[in-house]
Amino acid sequence: MAPTKILAVGDVNGKFYQLQKKLNQIVKKSGPFDMLLCVGEFFGEDDDLNRKLMDGQIDFPVHTYILGPCCPSTSAYYPDENAEITSDITYLGKRGILNSPSGLTIAYMSGLEGQSSSQVQFNIDDVVNMLKPVEAVGEFTGVDILLTSVWPAEVAKHSTNVPPKEIEGSKLISRLATGLRPRYHIAGGGIHYERTPYRNHRIIVEKQRHCTRFIGLAAVDNTEKEKWIYAFAIQPLKGMTRDELTVQPDNATEFPYMEILEAQVEKERDAIMNKLSNEGGARNNFFDMNVDMNKDNDIGSRKRNNREFLGNDDGPANKREQQPCWFCLSNVDAEKHLVVSIGSTCYAAMPKGPLTDDHVLVLSIGHIQSLVAAPADVREELDKYKNAFTLAADKANKALVVFERNFKTQHMQLQMIPVPKSCVKGLRTAFLNHANLTGIEFTFLGEKDNLADLVNEGCPYFFVELPDGTRLFTTTMRNFPLQFGREVLALPTVLDCEEKADWRACALDKEKETELSKQLQARFKPFDFTDDGDSD
Repeated sequence: MAPTKILAVGDVNGKFYQLQKKLNQIVKKSGPFDMLLCVGEFFGEDDDLNRKLMDGQIDFPVHTYILGPCCPSTSAYYPDENAEITSDITYLGKRGILNSPSGLTIAYMSGLEGQSSSQVQFNIDDVVNMLKPVEAVGEFTGVDILLTSVWPAEVAKHSTNVPPKEIEGSKLISRLATGLRPRYHIAGGGIHYERTPYRNHRIIVEKQRHCTRFIGLAAVDNTEKEKWIYAFAIQPLKGMTRDELTVQPDNATEFPYMEILEAQVEKERDAIMNKLSNEGGARNNFFDMNVDMNKDNDIGSRKRNNREFLGNDDGPANKREQQPCWFCLSNVDAEKHLVVSIGSTCYAAMPKGPLTDDHVLVLSIGHIQSLVAAPADVREELDKYKNAFTLAADKANKALVVFERNFKTQHMQLQMIPVPKSCVKGLRTAFLNHANLTGIEFTFLGEKDNLADLVNEGCPYFFVELPDGTRLFTTTMRNFPLQFGREVLALPTVLDCEEKADWRACALDKEKETELSKQLQARFKPFDFTDDGDSD
């Protein structure tokens, strides 16, 4: 795969024509680029000029991605959520992770640091929420690019070169960069500075990891003539071997943010943990900032004296233990009377409150968060189960719908629901119409597309595969209805059981559950590739 060619610029501040002229010159000289990344403030004070750009009267020769506003005076020009401003300009949103078509993972945080969160400010809650999906990943490697409107604090520490003037920077952005471990961190803020690469590991003490290159860019067409545009080519880290990824430049220096993290943690830990506890939230390992970068989980791994927050060590007797996962088959409290079939890496079970008497869940035996995070052997057995249940559905003159909601869940669960073949033609329309009504934007997967190549491991998503081969997914999970998949299938045009859209409304007692799961097991037996003749 050819590297992705990228241009990045600092604060545009409404200087669209100057940017347009420069881009045209570069493209003419160096050929087309895949994307332009704008950090800092994009719009300026000239309302007429801003409106011309939004109306498509000013265009750029490269598809452009912009961050959100840094001051209230320009906030009116930005949508409330990520959206296309014009056909060639995309507003990324306040914060999130973009998975590009080429496989790049691009994280971003817009605005300035503040006490409260708003369209122009981010606070500690924004950083926490940004890192939650990352913490769920057992072996998080990092992201390809991090875009921020402001610099991280103390980024020049240990560097062999220093910026032309001191920039205070944001300590929260330093924490964000620690957790996301970008290969490139590009920031606005008014001056140019290309820091020598820094390591994300300690030499000898910890296993070797990739380095981070910080690039600070000056404002477009600035009077000081400082560099405001940066060009580079990058291969997605997903497609690189470990040896390729961890090559260390000769001028690499030590990690710069350790002292910030250690100084802040004692001050903030008690207040933050109390707040999360009051909100009923889970413990957040991100705040144990005595970083032990030797562990594979870069955010959740901290020095031993802090691991009582993690529940993953033999430490103090009064530590808080992790709650068991109800879906891990090894859990003594797992409701095994619902199990229909057990394979090598996966098992099938009847769900609580099934939509139909042949509704089934397929789950991993061990603890795996999602289909995207599943290793090859698990995905292979999932396909076997899907094929087997497809055959079982076909015998009953039905077709199989498969969906996964990796959102507010901790264990991979693929829902497999047979529906009458007579309603198959209308399924795609039903899902898309219901998505429009609930403000969900689906992306279509091509025949050769792999969900794992388009969705970052740990990123929340919803995915559905229909009998006609249509595959849809979304990673925009704000206000996503938890019962979305069931709501569509329960519609009168599909299964006609709207009263079952929420499983709790049709939950059964244990005796009935046992009876139905035994019946489902018997019907599935002729198709069960795991069957060894033992009825137990």
